Amino acid sequence: MRVALSEARARRHTHCQSMKTLLVRLLLLGGSLLLSACAANSLPGFQNAYKAYNVPQPLVERIKAKFHEHGLAGATVVRDSTGRIQLAGEYRNEDEVDTAFLIAQSVVGLKSTSPIYPERIDHKRWEAAAGQALANYTRAQQHASAAPARRALVVGINHFADPYHLRDILGADDAVVVQGYLRQAGYQVTALLNERATQANITNAIAKLDREIGPRDDVFIYISSHGNAPIPTPGGGDLRKMSIMAYDSGDQSTVRSNDRTEVLLHFQAHAVPDTLVQNLARKPSHTMRVVIDTCYSGDMLDDIADDSTAYILRTNGGKSEREGISLAAWSGESYAAKGIHFAADPAESANSGPQGAAPRTAIDRSRSGYNIITATSPNEESLGPTTGRFASPLAPDQTLKGSYFTQSLFAYLDHYRGQLGPAFRDAQDFTSRTALDVSHGKAHQTPREYSTIPDQQNDLYQ
Repeated sequence: MRVALSEARARRHTHCQSMKTLLVRLLLLGGSLLLSACAANSLPGFQNAYKAYNVPQPLVERIKAKFHEHGLAGATVVRDSTGRIQLAGEYRNEDEVDTAFLIAQSVVGLKSTSPIYPERIDHKRWEAAAGQALANYTRAQQHASAAPARRALVVGINHFADPYHLRDILGADDAVVVQGYLRQAGYQVTALLNERATQANITNAIAKLDREIGPRDDVFIYISSHGNAPIPTPGGGDLRKMSIMAYDSGDQSTVRSNDRTEVLLHFQAHAVPDTLVQNLARKPSHTMRVVIDTCYSGDMLDDIADDSTAYILRTNGGKSEREGISLAAWSGESYAAKGIHFAADPAESANSGPQGAAPRTAIDRSRSGYNIITATSPNEESLGPTTGRFASPLAPDQTLKGSYFTQSLFAYLDHYRGQLGPAFRDAQDFTSRTALDVSHGKAHQTPREYSTIPDQQNDLYQ
């Protein structure tokens, strides 16, 4: 009996140990899965990779109908592995792809549209980029012996030809301050304000500056306006390009239109592609500084109520879409390469030739570089006071008029006597705190900077 009892107790003990071991393993497995989920949730692109999208079929059919209306005969869409709308079919050129992306995004939203570029494109605009880059380099070398100059393009718009979709902002007020400061710093400024900031004038000014920039020039570009919807680039990933609204990007043909897609397509056709500004920023120069105070505000069409808008709001948890100019678009591979090359290649200037000889490239690579600044981070709006005026962060008894970021940035620039590094950091801090304060904690605005110019050399007066 005692032997049997001992065996029973031994079996129960073994069973309990087995259960404990199993429980521990389950807990460990559950914990690891939970930690994996948390880790995955923090990774870039997690939502796109793991979230399932349920785009209603009528919206898919609407996209296809819009393709047909706009002459995209070979274009179609499919659903990707997560249910997002992905472009498929055939396209004559990249312009048709841009139109197709914009149509899809206008119907189902940015998040429900896959950024994957279609493969079947007859004429790929980007394939000609290498030849154009070589031509630009050759042209830049012809300017190598020219005397260095300081060149600037300043664009700012307060009101637009289409006031219904493009609400008034304080872009011209900001641009006037920037223009005055740059002229004081010795820049030759081309300023396009309000009605002068048409699509044709901005495009021509960019082309003129592109022709004139030499490798020893200091260049400053400032733009304050609305931004049009960003669309994917052929470079892959989720990098996006957008277009900048000109004064006449919208006209009487778009005023009070209730067709979201047609309005956005009109804006796309009559806006200024930010790739023009990006290409300008890539030109060989001594310093290249770009400040963009603009955003894509999806809520400007919130008052158009339809099933497409309702679906976009549901997908975004009741929030309208807001995208700032993606910093990745400015500091992506082709742009970061230029910055790193100019900022971190002392061997080039150290081995420039015999004593007293001119450098091989006529560029002082120990000081060359670029500085890209955006007024917001992605998914944020650039804010300003509704009254237009606010107390200066440096002198509370004085007022500034314009956006919180631009106005504070140039106030701090004056305070630091042209030192852009500390001026940006103080303006960033002021803007972030002010955005939280005026919105009672509901809005965030964090300006961003990508710079290859060391602080001690980032002086607008040098």
